[in-house]
Amino acid sequence: MRLFIISGLSGAGKTHVMNYLEDVGYFCIDNFPPYLLQSLVDAFETNNDLDRLAVAIDIRGGKFLGEFNEAIRALDEKEINYEVIFMEAANRSIVTHYKLTRRRHPLIEDTEGDIVAAIKKERELLSDVRENADRIIDTTNISTAQCRRIIDFMIRETEIPEFLITLYSFGFKYGLPMDADLVIDVRFLPNPYYIEDMRPLTGEEQEVEDYVLSFEETQVFLKKYIDLLEFLIPKYKVEGKRQLVIAVGCTGGQHRSVAISRALNRQLEGEGIKKFLYHRELWRYGKGDQENVF
Repeated sequence: MRLFIISGLSGAGKTHVMNYLEDVGYFCIDNFPPYLLQSLVDAFETNNDLDRLAVAIDIRGGKFLGEFNEAIRALDEKEINYEVIFMEAANRSIVTHYKLTRRRHPLIEDTEGDIVAAIKKERELLSDVRENADRIIDTTNISTAQCRRIIDFMIRETEIPEFLITLYSFGFKYGLPMDADLVIDVRFLPNPYYIEDMRPLTGEEQEVEDYVLSFEETQVFLKKYIDLLEFLIPKYKVEGKRQLVIAVGCTGGQHRSVAISRALNRQLEGEGIKKFLYHRELWRYGKGDQENVF
């Protein structure tokens, strides 16, 4: 069977993920107490018709949340194929979510109506869950369609890769990513924005990519960074790390970071490595998905 455990901050997109998993055939249970997880898995294993399960475990579990680590250890002992996904977002994004939906944060009464304090408390209470997550998804600046693509990539009917590298471009002006293991700043490269014909284009277009990659400093940088990653990845594997998230940033996430992340995606190779590439900001320039942002 395949099991997804969805956790994370309130207002960061857990419900959206659960709805999507349900749409693609997963049996989904929201607000599930961790201590019942092993019993649920046992029940599923006796039913050959049910082999895809997703449960949401979060702050609403209250006192039962403390049993999360014990429940995970039990799954490990039975060698259950599972993945813990932790959803998070910047405070400003979560505050905006609650203003728009007019819903109450589950910890708002504990903080006398202070929404920022409620978010901070939730981060503290879920810190152990986040630390042990297999994958962290930061929904601060991504569209719902981008989030669906990330989830879809995770649930494709293929063998789980030995090591997953997620590469994405972003713009510093729209905020630093919170889910990245490595952040690289490519604002030192020549900027196509100042070339009038290229200004409305993006790094996905060949003209822009050729321009960015035409400089000697770009080629030197790519070689040195690939060398660094080829050194780091085996070390991460030894430590039991299953994925690496690399964020490539320029000023607006339109030209340089897009071109460089595409180049890195092409050049990174290795046995047992699977790669996933997306561009966080392109929807802002009319080139990507323009659905609502979380």
